[in-house]
Amino acid sequence: MNYLKQVNQIIEFSHLEKILEILSINKKEVYFIGGATRSILSNTYNNKDIDLVIPDLKDEIIEKISNEFNAKFYSGYRSLAITDNNFEYQINSFRRDIRPTGRHTKVAKALTLEEDSKRRDFTFNSIYINLLGEAFDLYDGISHFKNSYLKFIFDPIEQIQKDYLRAIRFMRFLSLFENTKTSDTDLDAIILLSKNITEFVKENKISSELKKIHTMPYPKNTISFLNGNKELNKFLDYL
Repeated sequence: MNYLKQVNQIIEFSHLEKILEILSINKKEVYFIGGATRSILSNTYNNKDIDLVIPDLKDEIIEKISNEFNAKFYSGYRSLAITDNNFEYQINSFRRDIRPTGRHTKVAKALTLEEDSKRRDFTFNSIYINLLGEAFDLYDGISHFKNSYLKFIFDPIEQIQKDYLRAIRFMRFLSLFENTKTSDTDLDAIILLSKNITEFVKENKISSELKKIHTMPYPKNTISFLNGNKELNKFLDYL
């Protein structure tokens, strides 16, 4: 399926025209990711955090955007954050994680979209849709999104141990769907590793992530999950 109509809608909604003009990159090589692709798939435009991925965020692009917008460049992550018109935009180069520590990781340049996708958390957060409306879905994320299925891309134990924030994000994304489907393997991994989360993730980060459920459609799902597992009860204090 092609999503060009929806891509044009999100460009208009998020006032991306100027940024895309400055990027001046082949439309095939500018990809929406994360919340932006979920907006495209659901044809619902209310998310003001817009993430873009391009093969290489060159210095001249960084300079041009910084001259036009309130922008901050994070050199260690090759990531450019832009604040404008009540929107938060993020532009990243293709990246791959190296030497993960349980929270932060050093990143290196990736050469392909496939390499970049391996650092994503959930299947529906690894869907790339370019400016031509072409979708690149390596982990069946579109089907999972449409069927309310929340799933880690790879082995959940390994995924969480690389970055414990992923467990908190899983708890949060339970509030995305009315009847969220999950796998026992993913749930068991979160419960098993929950005792380690506060060793790796700062309390303010846990709180800011979990409080987002109150802006999501079904916060009762996360609350019920935390209530229903004694190992997770402590995270209710962060809501």
